[in-house]
Amino acid sequence: MNEELASVLRQLRAGLLALYGDRLDRVLLYGSRARGDAALGSDVDVLVVLAGKVDAAAEIGTTEYLVADLSLAHDLVLSCVFISVEEYHDEADLFLRNVRNDAIPV
Repeated sequence: MNEELASVLRQLRAGLLALYGDRLDRVLLYGSRARGDAALGSDVDVLVVLAGKVDAAAEIGTTEYLVADLSLAHDLVLSCVFISVEEYHDEADLFLRNVRNDAIPV
């Protein structure tokens, strides 16, 4: 991961912490950027894990300005997926098993 992306992810984490406080359990980079095989223009896949009940659509609305501002300022596409702590620990979920294999904590 290059320094510019690391900086964007630190800013994203700080913004999420400001919005969610203690509900923010973890922020993980996953996908091609985490694996180091991203192509030019690849999006930046971020898993946001929150304590308590998570309504993914509502969380996207809550974070839309933060995500859009960072995406536009750095000419990249941040793609955030929101799940609960309980969902994150679901061993049967193939998507989450793959995320956990690739994930880089932010």
